[in-house]
Amino acid sequence: MMKTTKRYILLLIILIFTHYGWAQKATAWAKLDTTAITIGDQIGLELGIRIPKQFKVQWPNIKDTLNAHIEVVKKSPIDTAFETKEMIMKQKLVITSFDSGYFEIPEFHFSFYSPNDSTKYQAATGSMFLQVYVPEVDTTKPFKAIKSPKAEPYTLAELLPWIGGGIAGVAILVLLILFLIKRKKNQPLFGNKAKPLPPPDVEALDKLEELRHTRLWQNGKVKEYYSALTDIMRRYLERRFGFDAPEMTSDEILEALKNYEVNKEVKEKLKGMLELADLVKFAKAQPTPLENDLSLDHCIDFVKETKPVETTDKEESQTENKELSDIKKEEK
Repeated sequence: MMKTTKRYILLLIILIFTHYGWAQKATAWAKLDTTAITIGDQIGLELGIRIPKQFKVQWPNIKDTLNAHIEVVKKSPIDTAFETKEMIMKQKLVITSFDSGYFEIPEFHFSFYSPNDSTKYQAATGSMFLQVYVPEVDTTKPFKAIKSPKAEPYTLAELLPWIGGGIAGVAILVLLILFLIKRKKNQPLFGNKAKPLPPPDVEALDKLEELRHTRLWQNGKVKEYYSALTDIMRRYLERRFGFDAPEMTSDEILEALKNYEVNKEVKEKLKGMLELADLVKFAKAQPTPLENDLSLDHCIDFVKETKPVETTDKEESQTENKELSDIKKEEK
């Protein structure tokens, strides 16, 4: 009987010290930006608790007022941060008061518990005091008449909707008049359709010659020169071979060209230009003037070598005649 009693006493002591140990490991605080304000001023009040990571916290229930004299204007979300073995939780309140005096801010109580234990522990912040002053008024001076509200000039942000509406109205009116005039003359409102695109090789060669005349690299704009050069070739490859060259890397382009019959020599020229362009754009390489000129010339060679082969009407007629002749020979 005595042994059983001693065991219960020992267990009770362990529980008490365990409870005390967990409570010691939790630290709660409340901190004001300042302890003195004028009536109507707003200040910050920070609440926080530092506890071991594995614990769950029940935050204090904060209403619209802390007491009869202090109001809560705004509450921020609870911010949680983790350190090696601890968890830090914070919340920022904005408070104010419209009464003068020396007011106590009551202490805040945090409850926390372990997920594996139903025992709840508590930590408190301690109380604080806030002094609220009334603004001093010099009663010896005469009262001044209340002035009417001062008119403020319109801002650009206020005028923009009206300006935009006016422009839109004018545009609609012009389009309506244009539509009536065109309709009377039996003409389309927006003119003829856009001209068809030139063949891909013609477009590419024209743009390469235009790039040569811009003299970009001669004026120190080497990166812009190679960007324009690769854009022209990617556009040509897309139109000529049908794969999405503008969205592909240099290696992907060269891999895609393996599916087409392209002269090995001009393919190497294109490869050299793409690799040099990548070095200029991404590694800030500085090619020699000769390399700059050769890069454009190699692109011209590639376009000329890979452009679609055009057959004339005469060649087509000769091919058809040859096929008919072969058929007749086979019939005999």
